[in-house]
Amino acid sequence: MSESAESRSGGGEPPAKLPLAVRRGPPITVTCECGGKRELHYGERWQCEGCGRRYDTSRIPLDEYAAIRRAQMRQLVAPAVVALLVLAGALTLVLSGRAVLAVVIVPLAGYLWSQWVRPVRRRRRYEELSKLPRWDLEAD
Repeated sequence: MSESAESRSGGGEPPAKLPLAVRRGPPITVTCECGGKRELHYGERWQCEGCGRRYDTSRIPLDEYAAIRRAQMRQLVAPAVVALLVLAGALTLVLSGRAVLAVVIVPLAGYLWSQWVRPVRRRRRYEELSKLPRWDLEAD
């Protein structure tokens, strides 16, 4: 069986009507009872090629899925903000004539992040992931 037009187009709500927190969220892995598997975005529909069952991810509660996306964004934004702050501090030191201090501080900040902050963040992330909701989508 070929992929249906609605599974390629996304089906469900048009992307413009979905909140920003959901539009670019992580993929949802849908596993069919026959063993077929597909990663879909929120609102997409899929017809299993093996047995013909149809699945619609828009039946997942929108607020739960948006919470997952917010958690994902927190994991991406925090390291970027810290890196920008370190670089801004290094640039300030270089412009004020203390380039040697900047050469020491940037690697030190990287070392502290990788040895102390990142392991704590990873542990929290794994705890967060274990508490995420799991949905059992029923076929249409």
